[in-house]
Amino acid sequence: MPVFQQSKFKWKCDRCGAFFAAGKGGVCPSCKRALCNDHLYGSFFARLKTGLFGGRVTCPECRQASRGS
Repeated sequence: MPVFQQSKFKWKCDRCGAFFAAGKGGVCPSCKRALCNDHLYGSFFARLKTGLFGGRVTCPECRQASRGS
């Protein structure tokens, strides 16, 4: 019995349509879209900043909208 198995669940990115596994993306809490890593964080540095310093993960569109208002 394997202890660590790959997840059989896949999600489809609402932006690009690519399928991604658990831990390879997520849901933006603002717009509620399921997004792959590239579209959830926007860049490697945004993902690194969120991972190191914590904080709320939002997609680039929601971050831009919150800055504009």
